[in-house]
Amino acid sequence: MRFLTLRARGQALVETAIALPVFLLVMFGVVWSLQIGVLGERVEMVARYGGMVSARINPYQQYSLYAVYSAAGGAPLASPCVAPPTALMDNGGPLAAPAAQSQPFWQALTGSEAASTTCDKIVAASADLSAPMLLGRSTISVEAASAVPDALQPALGPQRQRLAKLNQFQSPDMSTLVGCYAELQAAFEHSVDPTTDSSSATVPDVIGTPATGPLALSCGG
Repeated sequence: MRFLTLRARGQALVETAIALPVFLLVMFGVVWSLQIGVLGERVEMVARYGGMVSARINPYQQYSLYAVYSAAGGAPLASPCVAPPTALMDNGGPLAAPAAQSQPFWQALTGSEAASTTCDKIVAASADLSAPMLLGRSTISVEAASAVPDALQPALGPQRQRLAKLNQFQSPDMSTLVGCYAELQAAFEHSVDPTTDSSSATVPDVIGTPATGPLALSCGG
């Protein structure tokens, strides 16, 4: 009976020695999955924040008669193209003030945070539209990396990257419309100064495609 008890204890010790590393590896994987999941949410949150606030143009100027006059005069207002601040990833809530600073474990690797914004103009054409539509577009990219635990690095590598992209569409500003469509510019100039040539001042029901073709940024700023 004593022999059987000692044998059972030895068997339990061996089973523990085998199962414990596997259990710890799974536990580290679960904790790291939570960390990378939180980082992914923060990256997406910064991209949305950029689309909502940082990449917005100033409506008080861009959608005003002042913008029309400037564009017709050959000096269209520039549309700002601003990248969202990457520091928002380290804050508990970027829309709340003040925001609590997150603990180091939930922050991205130092130097891995990056954000960029590309602004351009596109012509949207589909079967649902009666005519091609000119739109402004801001493409926001946000990325950050998280360190992988040493035990998982042989399978996953030293770090994992999280990337979020957001395409923000908005109505074209007045400078773009006047700068891209000769019909609108002619109609505006004729309404301001009736002595100008009125032959091209009538705006058709369907405005023609922009003169710049693929819509470079120089088209209306």
